[in-house]
Amino acid sequence: MSKQGDYDDLHWSQDSHTSQFSRYINPSLIDFIDHLQSFEYIPEISEVADLMDLHTSTVWKIMKAIKQKGLEFQGLIDVARLGMVEVILIFDKFLDITKLPKCLLREYAPVLPWGSYLRYVVPKNSVESFLTSLYVKLGTEAREVYVLPITVHNRPSLKEYYDVTSKRFLLSWDALITRIKTSPRESLPKEISEMRVRYDEVDLHIVRELELNPFTSVKNITRKLSEESRLDRVLNYVLVLRHYNNHVRNRGVIRGVRLKLERLFLDPPIKTLSVIAGNPIDLLRVSKVLSTHVYFLDSYMSLSDNILVTQALIPPRLIFDLSLFLEKLRIDEVIKSWRNIYLDNTRLRKYAFPVKLYTLTVDEMLNLSDDELMIKELT
Repeated sequence: MSKQGDYDDLHWSQDSHTSQFSRYINPSLIDFIDHLQSFEYIPEISEVADLMDLHTSTVWKIMKAIKQKGLEFQGLIDVARLGMVEVILIFDKFLDITKLPKCLLREYAPVLPWGSYLRYVVPKNSVESFLTSLYVKLGTEAREVYVLPITVHNRPSLKEYYDVTSKRFLLSWDALITRIKTSPRESLPKEISEMRVRYDEVDLHIVRELELNPFTSVKNITRKLSEESRLDRVLNYVLVLRHYNNHVRNRGVIRGVRLKLERLFLDPPIKTLSVIAGNPIDLLRVSKVLSTHVYFLDSYMSLSDNILVTQALIPPRLIFDLSLFLEKLRIDEVIKSWRNIYLDNTRLRKYAFPVKLYTLTVDEMLNLSDDELMIKELT
């Protein structure tokens, strides 16, 4: 490993990445997006209008213009409030996506240069049984298993990291390190020990739709549920609205919205997982700071294992800079250790939120077809 002296003469330079987003961006739009992302829930359009001192019709026009430019928002799901945890698996062998059980799968990609990455969302009390059954189905076990109950959602600050004059995203590794070191030590989030609400398939269909389109109406959700779900009961607007109010909105299942980052990159980035060990309070500081930059995605934490797994979309020319950045944090004793896992972004697959996980047992789901499980690929 490098010694402290290796960094003395390093110039942690300002870097940038041109985006196709630059054709449309302006200070007013940046301000609008940042305000929209500041809510900890899905805001009503009237709330956004009041916050920004705009007429509701103006807000709708801005939203329509954003959509016409090919940009989209997504809802941020707090899986812990649904009684679930994120489970990340790293395999030594290549697993063919066409042969994988997708019942609870959210993300898949080959690991570079060889291996496989899977991210599942699993009921908290079923992790062990799920992994046992999954390994039997695959005929192999994961080399690394990370059970991660806490999610720190990414909310990229365009106001801070986008330069309107040069039309570039800005990145200063020095500034990120300084901010991490000077940020306040927050209380650690408490893991939710038990579900107070019993969720059903209607609730999970609502969550799925809100992740894909957080500003859709309950009326549209009702229509889609009637067309796509295979429930043996009549669905109507009043029923769906009651489920939304009582089980989704009032329980804080959707923790706000963010701009979909993948569309912001002109050149294909490399998706990177950084597995970081350290004091949980410091890991939380790292995740909170990184979550504001456009290159970094959601982070997942385990307080019991003192582990943070953070995702990033990094331009290839900045990959080694990321390693230098993490090593600097280790040398400065902000973190204890780190390692990066690089994924094949061209073969990355994402899947919509599962809707059958509280209707069927794990073993039942692992033995049903994608069609029976209503699997929806997003890539």
